[in-house]
Amino acid sequence: MPKEIRIEDLPEFLNDTVKVTKHPQSEHVMREIVELTKEQLRIGFESGVSPDGARWPALKYPRPPGHNQNNKPLIDTETLMDSVTVDHEEHVEGVTSEALTLGTYVEYAGVHQEGSEDGNIPQRKFLGFNKKVKDHATEEVADDVIKQIDNL
Repeated sequence: MPKEIRIEDLPEFLNDTVKVTKHPQSEHVMREIVELTKEQLRIGFESGVSPDGARWPALKYPRPPGHNQNNKPLIDTETLMDSVTVDHEEHVEGVTSEALTLGTYVEYAGVHQEGSEDGNIPQRKFLGFNKKVKDHATEEVADDVIKQIDNL
């Protein structure tokens, strides 16, 4: 079905295009991205790497019997991992049409994310967006913005 646009219609169309590109209504895309991010963060916890792919420092001491016998950092009780990747009482997640928030209220999370000031606890970044997520988000939001412009 052909569409017609007239010169006198262009200012309104261009203004609407600017509105869409500045404030896309892409909540469904953002929800998909937050789910992909949680999946990638879980993989990071399980493999001991930060979102950017840097390997976490190994544990200084092996865990006692009954605790994380694989000696993987940050998953002794899985509380921190679950608080970031699933619906957990300490889980922080927010999705709007223009942004997403993902985090945790676990009190010791910041020390592991940044490392302790005295150096006794090394930095093991577990929160962030890896290249795969960023690339996917860029493509999906761009595709969604194009669809929204096509519907003007």
